[in-house]
Amino acid sequence: MKQVTHREIRIAKYGAAEHMQFRDANQVAPKAGEVQIAVRYSGINFADIQMRLGFYPDAPKKPFVPGYEVSGIVSAVGAGVTRLREGDEVVAGTVFGGYTSTLTLAEKNVFAVPKGSTLAEGAALPVNFFTCHIALHEMARIRQGDRVLIECATGGVGTLAIQMALQSGAEVVGLTGTASKKAYIEKLGATAMTRDEFYADPSVNDFDFILNASGGPEVRPQMKRLRITGRIVCLGMNSGVKDGKRNIFRMLSAVVQTPRISIVKLFGDNAGVFALNALHVLQDDYWIGKLGEAFAELDDTPLVAHIGKTFAADKVADAHEYLQTRQATGKVLLEW
Repeated sequence: MKQVTHREIRIAKYGAAEHMQFRDANQVAPKAGEVQIAVRYSGINFADIQMRLGFYPDAPKKPFVPGYEVSGIVSAVGAGVTRLREGDEVVAGTVFGGYTSTLTLAEKNVFAVPKGSTLAEGAALPVNFFTCHIALHEMARIRQGDRVLIECATGGVGTLAIQMALQSGAEVVGLTGTASKKAYIEKLGATAMTRDEFYADPSVNDFDFILNASGGPEVRPQMKRLRITGRIVCLGMNSGVKDGKRNIFRMLSAVVQTPRISIVKLFGDNAGVFALNALHVLQDDYWIGKLGEAFAELDDTPLVAHIGKTFAADKVADAHEYLQTRQATGKVLLEW
């Protein structure tokens, strides 16, 4: 079979971003039912930093190529592919392997770039859109008049979550750790608060839905801000990582401090607690199809994917540093 020379970034050693390997590799032509993409952009997610530090239990054994999403141009299709053809602008959700200049995937995982979106904006959509759609519309079932708190309001997920909640007719409060980022949240149409301001003001409560990304000790006090029948969806354990440094004690502390939820206790709270691992959802054929249908609706109900900063692929260490030190707003991308 024809081989394609391309470049990829591997995690071969846990620790600092500088340990990631940028190297040439070979990839075979697409098989039946597969699509090959000449990647233009790869999305960076906070999960990539956690797996680089060795704190991501679903990651493959080292060495492996991280990355959950790409955008680019279809460069070849395998037999039986009917929905896509060479030259199409596409985005794709990947189960690892996204930090690469050429990628081959099953057709079911590849989608047309939404109308009006650039390739860069397309790369910022798959993980964030799928995560937000599941959390807000499948788990929390938000609706007109709901009061919503988005904890991770200035990141890629938070940026889309705020827009999706507002489109549903909800009232939205967004949190940030940095006062200078409040203007970003307000520009999206939400009320902005720093985390310190939020925790200092107990009157900011009665939320129907809270989107939590920090895990650890912040889950319990946020649950206390829910009104009866309120729901909280937890996305991860970001409080276990600081400045991209490998600190096992900090991560273990976050895990230990994340509450073990008692069903008996929830009878008194009349609240719902969800935990979302989007990676597992995207490995399920039923949900791939369901989310693909929802993604196609972006042609008619667009979301604005804010690109915080784009780095050349060989500057991946700088890109990770930018994200892990909380400098970013919106999505951070690698460009090939």
